[in-house]
Amino acid sequence: MTLFLNDFQQFRALVTSRLRINPLLNNLVRAWIPTTFALVIGSVEVPVHAAYLDGARPLLVACFSSANATSCDQALVLIEAMQRRAADRELYPCQTLLLGLQAEVVMVQLAEQRGQKAFETLRDSERLCARL
Repeated sequence: MTLFLNDFQQFRALVTSRLRINPLLNNLVRAWIPTTFALVIGSVEVPVHAAYLDGARPLLVACFSSANATSCDQALVLIEAMQRRAADRELYPCQTLLLGLQAEVVMVQLAEQRGQKAFETLRDSERLCARL
């Protein structure tokens, strides 16, 4: 997993360095790259279970609290894997909350602070997705 994250961070750095001319475009690409990358490698199945959300929690808290780009990117990839797992298990209410959690991360990446709403979505996701 560490090798994957290092490759992803190098790819992200290369793309964003070329987009410094237009800050809005840069923010859109920063939000787009992790999701697209996760979709491309979606066939690489990572075991997802309740403790997995616990593992994403520190990343999400760092992302929501300080808009830490690395934490947001890593959280987005982990939540994408969980969202796919919920869909595979037909846990649609959980999947919907995880999609909402992904949206909260993207909004933070786009510098749209969501405040307490982001943390509420995280708590709801932890509660509803506990059996994932």
